[in-house]
Amino acid sequence: MVANRRWLAGVAIAVSALMLVACGQQASADEPTTATGVPLVSLIDVGNAGAVAGWTTVNDPVMGGKSTSRVAFSGGGLEFSGTLSLENNGGFASARSPQDPGIGQKAIGATALNVQATGDGKTYVLKAGVAGRPSSYIQRFRTDAGVARRYALPVESFEPVGMRLDPAPDAPRLLDPSTIDEVAVYILDKQQGPFAITITGIDATS
Repeated sequence: MVANRRWLAGVAIAVSALMLVACGQQASADEPTTATGVPLVSLIDVGNAGAVAGWTTVNDPVMGGKSTSRVAFSGGGLEFSGTLSLENNGGFASARSPQDPGIGQKAIGATALNVQATGDGKTYVLKAGVAGRPSSYIQRFRTDAGVARRYALPVESFEPVGMRLDPAPDAPRLLDPSTIDEVAVYILDKQQGPFAITITGIDATS
């Protein structure tokens, strides 16, 4: 009888240990990581309609062009879509996040900024706005049509630009992630016609 009780107690302990291990594995599995297991830090929330409502669009009609765009919560993220027109020397559309110094605080030490998105095969631009400066930093990424993937953009490959996205030679050469206070997504490069990209996350790799 004593032996049976000891055996049952041993089984209970073993089952409890297995449950703890399983719970621990599940918790770590829920943490966002890259394919190689590197932790990711979310910089921008686009996971609900309220967060997406804070974004705005700025297109070339401010300079006489005729491009159009809109942002909406769809497909689990921010859908940026519209039509790029080259009429009247136009040719750009953009979606911009609200300004938030907290973006830079979360991006301290980042080696890459990542865009999780489903695109249309066209090339988009991620722009990082810098607090207190007229210059910003951009990097292009070509999307795979209809494929959801994370586009990793190395911090060292961002280029300083001015207000019209022209080169800014007087700006610091390297982007300091801790100074980012706004992000924007652009389409330009004479890619006229309809476009659509759904962004489900913008995060940083440290």
